[in-house]
Amino acid sequence: MTAVHATTKPEVPVLEVRDLAVHFGGVKAVDGLSFSLTAGKIFGVLGPNGSGKSTMLAAVTRLVRLTRGELLFGGEPYHHEPPRAMAGLGIARTFQTVRLLEDRTVRENVLLATDDHLIRGRAARRAVAERVDQAIERVGLTKVRRLRPTELSYGMQRRVEIARAIAMNPRLLLLDEPTAGMNRQEREDISALMRGLQAEGLTQLIIEHDVQMMVDTCDHLFAMTTGKLIAEGEPRAVVRHPAVQEAYLGSRHGRGHARA
Repeated sequence: MTAVHATTKPEVPVLEVRDLAVHFGGVKAVDGLSFSLTAGKIFGVLGPNGSGKSTMLAAVTRLVRLTRGELLFGGEPYHHEPPRAMAGLGIARTFQTVRLLEDRTVRENVLLATDDHLIRGRAARRAVAERVDQAIERVGLTKVRRLRPTELSYGMQRRVEIARAIAMNPRLLLLDEPTAGMNRQEREDISALMRGLQAEGLTQLIIEHDVQMMVDTCDHLFAMTTGKLIAEGEPRAVVRHPAVQEAYLGSRHGRGHARA
């Protein structure tokens, strides 16, 4: 009798980026970038200013036109989809600068992410309301849900943005400098929040300048410079990579790498 060996299919990446390029005239903001994200992990992207990190994130969320390349989500190409299709796919993001409506409460700001005004039926609206309240609770904002953003600290405003993103029930959360402008305690709180979301199974991709925060938070790091990937792997190994050290040499980030 011939033995039958079970075969397991390789895991399909949540996100796969293939030979991504975004050129603005003669400026190659992103040029031949390829990487993939597996489910349930926290990934980080490091790089000095002008390395192409934010342009890459804009490309992944279809906010800029691709010069070339492919984007796949759950194995399916989506690089021809418009930005408005991202939520339906399961991709949510935050931005570098806080984008909250100051005349709305925390809960109302989070509710805006759900297109609540387009939802019909009492049961559907109740389900959306529950999802919003769960998102607020997950990021620790229940006690301030009736306050307005101007009544909150900067760190808490960042949490509102994260709550708004996860209220969309994404499979992939993209965070653009979520701890920018925060003090050490606020950064540690956001790091703990990311780990808590990971425990719930959410895949995350973070762009951040704080090297130590990235080392402490991420499972896997990518390092970029001049639109290209120069290193990837275990966080401490990446920040000590010679090419990464050279990219940061002479900056405050370089000193951060030395400590990491």
